[in-house]
Amino acid sequence: MEIITQNKWGSLGMLLGAIALITGILHMQLGPIAAPPPLESTVARQITAVKKGILAGLKGEKPTAAPARSAPINADRIVDNVSIALAVSALLCAFIGGMRKENNWSTSGALLFGGATLAFHAFMFVIAILCALALLMLIVTALTG
Repeated sequence: MEIITQNKWGSLGMLLGAIALITGILHMQLGPIAAPPPLESTVARQITAVKKGILAGLKGEKPTAAPARSAPINADRIVDNVSIALAVSALLCAFIGGMRKENNWSTSGALLFGGATLAFHAFMFVIAILCALALLMLIVTALTG
């Protein structure tokens, strides 16, 4: 217990970084929290908007713009942002702990957990981009023969 009281910032950084890393990995493994809206409803909404615009144009009226819908709260984005914020705060705690000359184990642990969380999110982003590019290339090659 004395070690924790002597290394408050490093220990706090390790705790925040570990929570961030576990949250990020669990969120990736368990999948999305909120289901996306069904494709049918999105297509139907767009077709209805086009139909109303065409009818208004044929009648000579000025087409009315659809009222802007407020974006629903996305739980997945909130979990990702909280995880990244915890990782950044772990890095900040590691910096403060290093400036206060705390134990190297605690500051290194905070750096490790915070940096690993940010690296994990960056790695997942790169994998998503590569998969999207591979899918795009697959579609183009299928269309061109």
